[in-house]
Amino acid sequence: MKSVFQMIATFACAVALTACGAAANTEKPVVLDPNTQVKELLFPDLVKGTGTAAAAGDTLTVAYTGWLYDASKPDGKGVQFETSPPLQPFTFVLGIGKMILGWDRGLVGMQVGGTRRLLIPYDLGYGVSGTRDRVTNAVVIPPYAGLVFDITLQKVEKK
Repeated sequence: MKSVFQMIATFACAVALTACGAAANTEKPVVLDPNTQVKELLFPDLVKGTGTAAAAGDTLTVAYTGWLYDASKPDGKGVQFETSPPLQPFTFVLGIGKMILGWDRGLVGMQVGGTRRLLIPYDLGYGVSGTRDRVTNAVVIPPYAGLVFDITLQKVEKK
């Protein structure tokens, strides 16, 4: 009798765990057609800066906002996925491979005080794999996603 009860309890737990696992995996993968995305890196200046120009190896301080590229939206700005906090600009070294290639290539020559829009093809962004949130594992950047960033250069520290 005791072993029958254990078997039923084990079976019930297995069914419950299977159901929980199936319910947790309801996220549909976003599949983007690379043919509808940005084809080449574009980096027009929206506001021309007048200060020091950025070069590889310099430490840059920027404020930025990033969107998934969507050709059907104005300026290609689809879903916003990230922005720098207003009082916490982002600092990094340009051109050493710590950032996506679109940033390392698209910010060279930008001058302090300027704002530049980067339109980044997937192969200079997060590639064929995209990226996920480290905590929730939710997709942040889908595979093959083109990106749009508006970046204001606040400071350049020469190497």
